[in-house]
Amino acid sequence: MTDPAFQPEARTGEYSTLAPEKSARDWGAALLLFAFSVLFLWPFRDFTILFPDEGITLQGAQRILDGQVLYRDFFTFYTPGSYYWTALRFKLLGTSFFAGRVVLLVYGGVISVALYMLARRVCSRWVAALTAYLFLVIGLPYRFLVLHNWDSTVLAVLALYAVVRWAESSRHAWAFATGTLVTMTCLFEQSKGAGLIIGLGLAFLLMAQFGGRRGLFTRPSLTVLLAGLAWPAVLTFGYFASQHGLYQMIGDWLWPLEHYSLANRIRYGYIPISFEGSATLYASGSVLRTLFYMSMTSPFFIVPFLPFMALAILILGVYRMKQQHESNAKDSFCVLVSACGLGLVLSVVATGRPDVDHLIYASPPLILLLGIVMGSRVVKFRLLTEVQPLLLAYLMVTFTAFGMLFLVSGPRSAKQSLETRRGHIKLPCCDTVIPYLQRHVRAGEEIFVYPYQPLYYFLTATSSPTSFDYLQLGLHSENQIEEALSQLAAHLPRAVLWAPHFNTQIITGAWPATPQQVLSKDAIRDFLLTHYRSCETLSSEPVSFVFLVRKDLACPN
Repeated sequence: MTDPAFQPEARTGEYSTLAPEKSARDWGAALLLFAFSVLFLWPFRDFTILFPDEGITLQGAQRILDGQVLYRDFFTFYTPGSYYWTALRFKLLGTSFFAGRVVLLVYGGVISVALYMLARRVCSRWVAALTAYLFLVIGLPYRFLVLHNWDSTVLAVLALYAVVRWAESSRHAWAFATGTLVTMTCLFEQSKGAGLIIGLGLAFLLMAQFGGRRGLFTRPSLTVLLAGLAWPAVLTFGYFASQHGLYQMIGDWLWPLEHYSLANRIRYGYIPISFEGSATLYASGSVLRTLFYMSMTSPFFIVPFLPFMALAILILGVYRMKQQHESNAKDSFCVLVSACGLGLVLSVVATGRPDVDHLIYASPPLILLLGIVMGSRVVKFRLLTEVQPLLLAYLMVTFTAFGMLFLVSGPRSAKQSLETRRGHIKLPCCDTVIPYLQRHVRAGEEIFVYPYQPLYYFLTATSSPTSFDYLQLGLHSENQIEEALSQLAAHLPRAVLWAPHFNTQIITGAWPATPQQVLSKDAIRDFLLTHYRSCETLSSEPVSFVFLVRKDLACPN
């Protein structure tokens, strides 16, 4: 019996690709992919390198549960989606590290299924599964963190799936879903949402102009699309207006345009490995050793190349649509995917942070294109056909090695296990800050962590006396530094956790665009040294912290 997914395409000019949703085999493969993704990511659930950015969302969600309102009561320049989504999980599951991270396991399965279903439209079953696998092993394992980046990436992938279904069926429900998911992406990360709008807008224009798809964009369809775009934004603006935080919300959303890229500007494809680390990997030892590490870290170099491949596929798709090629449906599909991928990459470039980390967050459509090129007949080159088995094997081996590198060097090599006030965590080795704070600082007490480690607030169930959970020179403005100092002076907390070498050891490597003159003057450091005394130096990675108490108090025993 013929597989329903393999029904013959309609006559030339009509939109028709394979329909894996009609195939029981494809649904079975998708469910297996989902289960495999969750099992593969499971060891990462409680392992942490105490990456500071993860604490931004976690501690912000806890502030919301404590009755504070985002923007009005504490500062962030991100859109509100991740904070309230995380707060909802804490409300339902209890506030814990696992409750924050459990959603990442689901994200891995959802992205795998979506990529499989999209790739299956133009690829064989095993190539579609390989495409989903390629992203699975280099995506979440590389940055298994509770971040707005992953929340918005999942929404962007679902928006791409919805728009493909809309293009196939012209059904209003998919148009409404497309609009809703696009706006939701904006509400979880404004830059990625803007890039998605630009990419899909470009695809719509090209498909209408060259792909004979003007009938897709009828007035009823566009009305439904606009309704989907509008309702999440209306609810969001209405909520913050009712909480007297609308003005602050708009100001915080616009804040990155003036401040973010001052410190975060970095070159395209930047790899977060120091010069010494690069020399150790690639310039020491035998030739075979060097080739081994170059192969293992190949995704660092492949991912930055993918946007250029996407641009070439976009141009080729437009040319073939213009020539009324008989595979018009597949060309339109490739235009949609490549334009979406380029839009997401554009959002990364526009923020001034097109390093490998952020390119990986934007890479699902690009990985999808890589699978399409490797395993379908959409792009037909004789040389590509001849070397296809070798290329697929190379991608399979190198991407697997990349993912295993983070699995083996991460959860499988954890040397420290801690019970925190937010649940069990595993660490590489060896943090003494969390045990010390839990011995000498009460749960619920206000302390001040400076400059940048909000994860300590969350894991020790403490909070900041200011409206900032971190303060970074070169990123936050002078007015914000003064505001934080004013709040500290008005309510001096008993204890402070300070990383004295953060500006010299971390900022210069992670934020190399930070002006040196900004780092030479640290008003908060001077304030702390005036009002606090040093009690204990505590080890952590990558910098140590000093525990301080007010000068009118004695150090803890």
